[in-house]
Amino acid sequence: MEHLPLPRDPINEHPVIKLATAQFHNPGPFLDYPNRYGALLSGQYPHVPTQADALQGRFSAGVSSYNVLDYYQGWLFFALIKEFLGDEGEYDARRKIMSFTFDDDGQLSSAALSTKSLHEDLTVWRETGRLSSIRRGDEYHKHLDECLETAFHALDSIDSTFPGFLRVFRDEMICLASVAETLDAAVQTALEHGPVAEMNHDEQHFPARPRYEWFSTIAPLLDPLSPETKKAMIKAGWCPGDVGKIRDTFTSIEAFYYLQNFKADSTAADLHRDCREYGCNLRIPAVPKHESPGCECPGMMTFEEGHLIEIYQKGDIPCFAIGRLEDGGLGVALTSISIDQESQKDPENHYIALSHVWSEGMGNVQANTLPFCQLAYVMHWSMMACQAIQDKLQEKETTGTGISVQTKPKIRQINLWIDTMCCPATPGYGKNLCLSRMRDIYANAYGVLVKSAVLQATSVRDIFADTSKGLIDVAAHIYTSPWMRRMWTLQEGVLAGASRARGVGDRLCFAFRDGLLSLESVVNLLKQAPKHEASLAFRFIAEFRDLSVSMWQRPDETNTPGQPLNLFLQMLVNALKYRSLTVASDEVICLATLLDLRIKTTRGEVEPLIGDGETPEDGMCQLWLRVETLQGASGLPGDVIFSRVPRIQVPGFRWAPRTLVQYAKYGNMSVWPSSPYPAWIEDEGLRVRFPGAKLNCFGGLGMVGRLLPTGPRSADEKGDGNGRDAEAGGETVVPRVLMIKVPTGGDQWYAARVYEEPKDGKGDGSINLRSSGEDEESRPKAIADRHDDLVQLIRNGAVALVFQPGEVITGPGLLVSMPKAPSSAGPEVGLAMPSPNPEPLRVHSEFPVQIRPLARRSCVIADATVRCVEGLQKAVVAETRQRGEDVAVSDVWDDQEIVTRLLRETAEGLMGSSEELKKALYFEVLAGRGSSTDETALSIYLKYVRHMAYFGGGMEGEHYFEDQEWWVD
Repeated sequence: MEHLPLPRDPINEHPVIKLATAQFHNPGPFLDYPNRYGALLSGQYPHVPTQADALQGRFSAGVSSYNVLDYYQGWLFFALIKEFLGDEGEYDARRKIMSFTFDDDGQLSSAALSTKSLHEDLTVWRETGRLSSIRRGDEYHKHLDECLETAFHALDSIDSTFPGFLRVFRDEMICLASVAETLDAAVQTALEHGPVAEMNHDEQHFPARPRYEWFSTIAPLLDPLSPETKKAMIKAGWCPGDVGKIRDTFTSIEAFYYLQNFKADSTAADLHRDCREYGCNLRIPAVPKHESPGCECPGMMTFEEGHLIEIYQKGDIPCFAIGRLEDGGLGVALTSISIDQESQKDPENHYIALSHVWSEGMGNVQANTLPFCQLAYVMHWSMMACQAIQDKLQEKETTGTGISVQTKPKIRQINLWIDTMCCPATPGYGKNLCLSRMRDIYANAYGVLVKSAVLQATSVRDIFADTSKGLIDVAAHIYTSPWMRRMWTLQEGVLAGASRARGVGDRLCFAFRDGLLSLESVVNLLKQAPKHEASLAFRFIAEFRDLSVSMWQRPDETNTPGQPLNLFLQMLVNALKYRSLTVASDEVICLATLLDLRIKTTRGEVEPLIGDGETPEDGMCQLWLRVETLQGASGLPGDVIFSRVPRIQVPGFRWAPRTLVQYAKYGNMSVWPSSPYPAWIEDEGLRVRFPGAKLNCFGGLGMVGRLLPTGPRSADEKGDGNGRDAEAGGETVVPRVLMIKVPTGGDQWYAARVYEEPKDGKGDGSINLRSSGEDEESRPKAIADRHDDLVQLIRNGAVALVFQPGEVITGPGLLVSMPKAPSSAGPEVGLAMPSPNPEPLRVHSEFPVQIRPLARRSCVIADATVRCVEGLQKAVVAETRQRGEDVAVSDVWDDQEIVTRLLRETAEGLMGSSEELKKALYFEVLAGRGSSTDETALSIYLKYVRHMAYFGGGMEGEHYFEDQEWWVD
């Protein structure tokens, strides 16, 4: 396992993988291995088949797990490595990929696998072996790819062929899969760069990604959110939000192996145990603290807000400097710095801005006050930041590799800007005035210094002394630091010296325990990573792209190409997904600063106004207009209407997400386009082009919202007979999955699970659409707060389903309603019917849904359910007539006992008359591992009926055209 990267101080060291195969010496050609050694997998032990075995036709004798390990270790380790690295058929496995231990008498004690020299061997293979001349599509490439594909399918099928084997031999399987991944990456890198003789060796060549998704073959073994792994990582200082982020971001075995062994923050063991996977929700009060316990500094330093406001009103930036007083003591002086282009040519107007997390001892919500020791600390490291920037400008390097490391400050007078001291603390005009200048403050800074408690505790001296391992620890500490989790610090890092920076992180500086590095130096450091860390190092470089100012600029705003316009929104959403804010209203301010929107300040306004907005609520609308502009000709992705997040409530923007920060706490953000047509913001709403269907109820609108009785309680159904669930405290259980048949004359049904408007992040964000009847786990939950709105929406008869294009309707969708037409138009006026040349339909966004096609047997049951609801309606009418003129139909519906009897009789009659229905129900019972009896089949059927009856006995969808246009509000 030595070929995989490990942190310098890992949670766990590499495990020892013992030799478990006899095929290490001469495994033979890789592709012939199954024929030569397949007998290892033939049964050797008596085997009593289970019911599952019998259903799948498995009656062969059992195979020992050690036979299985013997077979796969010989094939996917020894045979595979020899096939790749043994160019001439000669490869000394004993010397190259094995290690041995001996007892005191010199006798062999144990043998193990060793991949310590794998990367060196791969280098030799690339430089002087057959890989040096490989070309895409040649015979050697085809042969290696066939081997890799065979290895991938072998690994991918192990768990299904030998259930439980992966978990029993966890380390062994990680070893096999990671070796294949490493070999695959080596081949893809060679193909990417071409033959060695044709390469330009003056250029840096980056590692390529493997072709095959090796991580997927062993994903359960390296899942960072598995209880045991997650617990160990939290104990090592990880926040579950960061754990969720790496799971969402990385895809390689080497990445998960390294990160699961990385100690994120030794000072925060178990501190984040209550955080969630969607992001950090740890809240520590912003209270100013001294730099160290028992500090004897002069005490607290304070600036008057009035003085700060006067400087901002002049168009300058208030900064301060620390210097000697006439009596020899130290003092702090407030100064006004001009940031116009001419003034910034004068070094006297240069300043360093601080970027920090307020909860780490330098925040103060009460006043512009901090301890002197904190200011002195910032001055100390700001001197080094200035020196690092100057050295880079003068092309001075301390290591000769583009890496400038500062360890001692060069004494100089320096101006500092710290938000806690220089941004008025009192909400209102003064603070808003500062916020409106935030982009100018960081963009015009000579440099931005990052102060983070995690980095302050991290040494870089040891890493530079020995770069053989743990070099990527520097990047990993930055990546997992609280500084990378905050929304405010994103804009501060992106804008660091942007007016004068080269867009490569040369003005953003990180203070470690014993040295200072710019982001540019960190990136250059990663480029020097040893071979076994190189691939992951370059992956980390990509993760810092969010801090590059060029990523946030349009091509015409800089001399560099800039970010491709059609990916801007995706980049923005990805950058904010795991970042957090203490004050929710700060999101719009941060985004306005980042996207260069005007922030207006008016006396008397508590919150600043954004762009042309007239109220604080308009801020997010202005930001969406700005994003549309930045997207250019690509427009917005229409799929944004399918997002399951809180929405803006301003008319014309009710389709738009209200937040981008930690949106996963609510649900999904849909920003990848499924339609080739761009979406545009217009007065009527977002103009999109998607297929859709007008929905009608099979059983009529009178059935909508009617909960049929469950009947007497039984072992199969936990209810009180009136549609209320016993385990839910007697509360009414309201279905939340619509059953829809599209097209009307077809035979395919779809389940559309309805999601409520998220309020506080506590809603059910999971998707559990089943093609069978609901069991206890999948019983529909109540649509919190808005189930009455959903019922009323369907009763109005003006509802449609908008969905993504494709041969099969699947994925996210949106229930929409048509605004009420004038009463004189008649009752049939609602959603327009499909027409040859439809105008955009004006609709209101109501409920996001997740759509899934039902299996054939479930479609059979759904069709029968429609007939059952229709039969029940007829039976109720017949029962009413039998009872005489004094009894109304509604009276019969209100009689739970009668309705229960009629429902059961109708359902039993349909089951008895349809063998296809009965067969489908029996399959549903077996799928739920129930007993196959008529009673259990009937129970499943009645659940379908009650569910579909609530929404009018099922719904039919009349297709609009594939390119139907909508104005969604």
